[in-house]
Amino acid sequence: MKNLIIILLLLTVSIQAVYAEKIPIKITAAQEISTHKNEVEIGDWIKFKTVNDVYYNDNIFIKKDTPVTGIVDNIHENGIIADNAEITFKKFLLRNADDKLITINYTLVLSRNNSKCYTLSDKIAKYAGFILKGNEIRVKPNTTTYNLFFDK
Repeated sequence: MKNLIIILLLLTVSIQAVYAEKIPIKITAAQEISTHKNEVEIGDWIKFKTVNDVYYNDNIFIKKDTPVTGIVDNIHENGIIADNAEITFKKFLLRNADDKLITINYTLVLSRNNSKCYTLSDKIAKYAGFILKGNEIRVKPNTTTYNLFFDK
């Protein structure tokens, strides 16, 4: 009987961990992000901001336009033959509506897929030139939305 109780307790604890609530947070760049001339390096703090208010239990948890700092964890420079650049973030810092510092450990990868084309040369480089050389990343402020998930 004791073994059954222990097993049930272990299952209850593991189920709660699996079903931890994830709060989605939409962010957008608050500065231009580019790998064109090695502007971004590992450890850089990149500015983002929240796109909308985030609610938890019917209360505002994070306000719209809250500054979010993403810390660059890894950079993959572009190479030849469709080897596109990538910037990886694994840690984000922001303050909630109560002004408490929140750390979000979530992997976000910026790549060619979420980099927009602004000029004809950008379009040629993205859709045809990538065969000779991989694409750079160029994200302008307030143009692309990314999702983070915070475990509550």
